[in-house]
Amino acid sequence: MLAFTCDIDWAPEEVIADTLNIFEIFGVKCTLFSTHHSLELTKSNRKLFEIGIHPNFHPLLRGNSSKTYEDILDEILEIHPEAVGVRTHTMMQSIAILQKFADKKLLYEANTFMPYQYGLKAFKLWNNLVRIPFNWEDDVHWAYGYSFEDARIDIEAEDLVIFDFHPIHIFLNTENKYRYNEARNFLNDSKRLMEYRNTEVPGTRDLLMNLLKRCKEKEMVTHKLKDIAYSCLSESYL
Repeated sequence: MLAFTCDIDWAPEEVIADTLNIFEIFGVKCTLFSTHHSLELTKSNRKLFEIGIHPNFHPLLRGNSSKTYEDILDEILEIHPEAVGVRTHTMMQSIAILQKFADKKLLYEANTFMPYQYGLKAFKLWNNLVRIPFNWEDDVHWAYGYSFEDARIDIEAEDLVIFDFHPIHIFLNTENKYRYNEARNFLNDSKRLMEYRNTEVPGTRDLLMNLLKRCKEKEMVTHKLKDIAYSCLSESYL
């Protein structure tokens, strides 16, 4: 089962709109994990896009937040009350946090990252929360030093193939950490960001476009993560 996801990571509206437009052009479904209120997400086509939540618990590790993880979770759910799925920022989780997800009636979590691995399946946790692992992420691809000419994973594999992109890296066509670090001071200025867009070598945007083009040409079925979760529950993986 093939799925595309995006971690919004506080991207500005123009950058979010750019990502949504790419998926709309190719008619490919995508699950968007949101960090904040966005008009672009609010008005997005729900036939193509699922909105999940992307709470940031990382300040708790640094000890510079007066909030609890329950507070942070409640705040993002208030923005997106329809959300049934969660992937946390930096994939931070614990037994207590997973239980709180279930208490809040979330359907699934997508925090388990297994780069380039095959044979992945969704499965039910002790609290009936469905765990959906994923196996590709843009910033990890360049962390390995891999070229964006190739995703290094077969999108036609039988089991789960789930991509995780970030709108800012799609917009910048990021190919390494240095480009992002140079551009990050201008994240709220789309005109300045364009000055940092990679046009020299294959990058994140190029790879995404090639993957979506292949999906369209081969008429491949893509899934929202909530549909994978419902399928898991109906098939009783455990």
